[in-house]
Amino acid sequence: MTHILAPSSRLCIAPSRLGGRGLFAGTDIAEGDLVTSASVLVLPPEQTRNVDEGMLRHYVFDWTPNSDIVQYAVAFGEISFCNHSAQPNCHFELDCERLCVCLYAARDLKAGEELTIDYAYETFPFDIVEG
Repeated sequence: MTHILAPSSRLCIAPSRLGGRGLFAGTDIAEGDLVTSASVLVLPPEQTRNVDEGMLRHYVFDWTPNSDIVQYAVAFGEISFCNHSAQPNCHFELDCERLCVCLYAARDLKAGEELTIDYAYETFPFDIVEG
């Protein structure tokens, strides 16, 4: 299957109050809209330990969330700049057939708003300051 890239000219990457850089809406985005999508590189299961032990762990998606075998995927594109929030304004869907991750607005978003997702860690590996 072919992965058709979503238009992303309405997004920008800028310094984030959550830490580092983040992904921001450049225009208003309606709830349910596809914000962006990113092709992924699926890493072999035998490389899981290498990812878990390094900084890359914070930038990969769990490609097999309903499996006993842990496998990660690296997303290429702006979606990698989404920071974590316990109350995210976006959600993502894994498209295993097309080898991509799609980001959707969980509610109406205003221009200039940082786009966040829930990383779904059982225990979060570092402090996040929201406010």
